[in-house]
Amino acid sequence: MAQSAAIVLGAGPGLGAAIVRRFRRDGLAVAALARNAERLEQTFGGDAGVRRFALDGTDASGIAALFDQVEREIGPIEIAISNPSPWKSAGLLDMSAQDFEMVWRNSMLSAFNLAQNAARVMLPRGRGTIAFTGSAAQMRAPSGFAAMAVAKSGLRAFAQSIARELGPKGIHVGHVIVDGAIDSERTRASIPDDDRRIDPDAIADAFHALYMQPRNGWTNEIDIRPCGARPAG
Repeated sequence: MAQSAAIVLGAGPGLGAAIVRRFRRDGLAVAALARNAERLEQTFGGDAGVRRFALDGTDASGIAALFDQVEREIGPIEIAISNPSPWKSAGLLDMSAQDFEMVWRNSMLSAFNLAQNAARVMLPRGRGTIAFTGSAAQMRAPSGFAAMAVAKSGLRAFAQSIARELGPKGIHVGHVIVDGAIDSERTRASIPDDDRRIDPDAIADAFHALYMQPRNGWTNEIDIRPCGARPAG
């Protein structure tokens, strides 16, 4: 019997893993995508309900084949989430064109490939959710983060555009702005105040809330931040 499936692109050990766990808890089989096969195995190897795929989100043909494989071998894809986290911090004169393009490709092009293939399989059924992870850089671009600000601002506009296109056809498009540092060993070392870090499980809950919304009450955008941070603006 076919099982409902989720696809998570950018299923690293932090936020990506939290998203995978949240949808597994809801009973969905999850296809976890990341470029590092060894890290995927370390993170999800103990869960038979998580299929692991070492894949680059910028590989258009690879992403298309992956969607076909999941639909064929697991079941209908009900939600697809783009969660890559590329970044390169550098001043304008220190940023190479190659690094600038890398950040854009890994964030924006990956999101395009995922969304296009999700729409392809969801539209005939007239249902499904496509969601993206945003960042504080698209709300207020800090010095040294121009590449990420451009990529994530584009992602926000992309989400708004395809939401208007796909919403009337039954596809919910959501965008979760992560406005702050996500809790991890690395961020705990630099930001010791618990009230200034975001719990990755709370962000995963936000994605799940989007997925659970009824058709006559969809949200396109959620911004989530720790209580110790100032709102954007």
